[in-house]
Amino acid sequence: MFYNKTRFKEYFSFNNNFDFTNGWGGMLNASIEPKYQTLERTYHTVYNVNGRIYKSFLNDNLQFAIDFTPLANRRKLDRQIGTSKITYQNSSSTQYVGLSITWNFSKGKKVKVNSVDGIQEYHQTKDNWE
Repeated sequence: MFYNKTRFKEYFSFNNNFDFTNGWGGMLNASIEPKYQTLERTYHTVYNVNGRIYKSFLNDNLQFAIDFTPLANRRKLDRQIGTSKITYQNSSSTQYVGLSITWNFSKGKKVKVNSVDGIQEYHQTKDNWE
């Protein structure tokens, strides 16, 4: 993508949370970074799909959850140096399944607190390849 003779790297993400009756809930997240070229470097497509399914019990004090990442493609970078092409690739496994049990508890004096909940995420990608 070009804007005023500047090249921008695009990122796309989809984040969705589900909250059903009877203590069931979950989330499904997906992200993609399309192929990107700049000067002598080619950054290949990176994508990730992950999620969580949970069931809460005892007034939301106890929660059982399954976390999963069924599909992902890790970072791959090509550098063209003269007539040689050098490839860097993170080839570690991406598939994941995990189980978790969470117990929430509270004790002490009850107080009324006015609060505002918000989610903000900031991600910075640095190019450290030399």
